[in-house]
Amino acid sequence: MKKFEIIEHTADLGIRVYARTLEDLMKNAACALFSLMTDHRPRKKIEEKIILEAEDYEELLVTWLNELLSMFFTYKFLPSKYNIRITRDDPQEKVLEGVVFGEEFDPYQNKISREIKAATYHNLKVEKTKKGYAAEIIFDV
Repeated sequence: MKKFEIIEHTADLGIRVYARTLEDLMKNAACALFSLMTDHRPRKKIEEKIILEAEDYEELLVTWLNELLSMFFTYKFLPSKYNIRITRDDPQEKVLEGVVFGEEFDPYQNKISREIKAATYHNLKVEKTKKGYAAEIIFDV
């Protein structure tokens, strides 16, 4: 199963992501995001804990990706591995907890090939499929 593909969009950039579980869907979306931004593959030198809450999986996906973008642009933290768990117990709230591993991104040594400002809600979809899950996300570039 492929992890993601780029989809056509008039002004911005879109991806379609695939996975067997919701956790893997979040991980694959994060990998897709950063593979579009840079070809640098960081080592697992630093770890950051993350806890996010949302009302549904679409909101959780956008919140997750925007949190990672915020860490990248604010702290120059480039993620490489994601250890996450999604709690589904409460029907009104979805919680993503985990640890993100990566290293400091040095813009003088590594290049940003495409700047992505944010994950958006435009045409956002997270759906259950026969093989697991699929999502479509449009990024503001």
